[in-house]
Amino acid sequence: MDLSGLRLSGEPLTTAPLHGGDDLVLMGREEDVTAVQRAVAELPGARAVPAPPGPDRSPQDARRPRDSWGPRRLWGSRDRLGRWLRDHTGVADPAQQQKALTRVGLASDVGPRTRLAELDAAARVRARIAAIVLVGENVPDVSHVVLDSPLAGVPGHQRSGLRATLVRELRAHGLGAVLSTDSPVDALVLGARTIELDAEQVAQEGDPTTILGKPRGGLTASLSGANVMSGLARRGWLSIGHSQVRRRTDLDGKVYLAIPTDAVMLSVDEFDPAFRGEFVFEVIVIGIRDDGSVLQVRLSPVDNEAGLPLVVDVLDASPRRAWTAITPELGGEDSSGGGDTPGGGDPAASPGSWALLQPGLGDVLETQLGRIRMGSRLWAEVDTRRIHVWSVEV
Repeated sequence: MDLSGLRLSGEPLTTAPLHGGDDLVLMGREEDVTAVQRAVAELPGARAVPAPPGPDRSPQDARRPRDSWGPRRLWGSRDRLGRWLRDHTGVADPAQQQKALTRVGLASDVGPRTRLAELDAAARVRARIAAIVLVGENVPDVSHVVLDSPLAGVPGHQRSGLRATLVRELRAHGLGAVLSTDSPVDALVLGARTIELDAEQVAQEGDPTTILGKPRGGLTASLSGANVMSGLARRGWLSIGHSQVRRRTDLDGKVYLAIPTDAVMLSVDEFDPAFRGEFVFEVIVIGIRDDGSVLQVRLSPVDNEAGLPLVVDVLDASPRRAWTAITPELGGEDSSGGGDTPGGGDPAASPGSWALLQPGLGDVLETQLGRIRMGSRLWAEVDTRRIHVWSVEV
């Protein structure tokens, strides 16, 4: 399948064709990925297999672009699975439909007459894989299926098994897939060629390990827990725009760099003794977001020639962090349960203190929350030793 005719900002999506059985993973902003998938679905040899609509989706939801690649039909919660399979695979025989449903692990009480509203998230994924089976068995001119977020909404404890079933059926029927995901585990396990899209451009293309390890777009930057930006290496120094934040480097020329979201220290005091004193700059809190178990702030520098716009971790309520607080001897903390660590190694001693990442904002959670409101002014310093840099050419 030739994808070079699909262009973003005048450049081809990729010059490498997809052969039968080859998979391609698309990662990036939803609007970019959706536009590419819709274009791929129009190519000869490709067929979109959208997810069966769930009980929480209205007919208006069904008009969304991701569900418009197949037959033009609005789906309601009372529609039956058999009709959905027929419309997306062309197979109307209930016996053949039931055989495919059973093959992908759906219980005997789920069949063509089952209403779509009765399927939970995992069952909808299996029904979608059953549609892939039917396409593979009955549509010889299809070499690739297009799947938008095939495991979306599936609980984590079921995800691995469903992923394995999807890959098994694709391989069994000699089908390739062009699929999107925002899961780094999906990308790594599938091991397929990966294209990262950002702002209607191809940010990079390659194996998932490289793309996730050297992010260039917004999604992979978020997944890697880093601020990603461009810079310039010259005469042994890395410079980032006009900012005073810089570091030594052996590279030369244009580079990408990643500043981990936990590599920035914040304080209410410009002269906090915890600062290393290299490049301390004033920032304003312009956003607060909850990234799963981590609370982050988005910062804008007061002076662009001094600082950088950054996303910074403030609180980490992850189980890993809690376990380190409970068992400090495993995490390198003071095993006596005292010392300078907030909470003294015992999270019960000061509720929430084990999650605090920025002691310069206060020693208790209530104080910190009062200091990270929208518009708050703080002081920041980047740990330049932790800036990861690589050439644009890599």
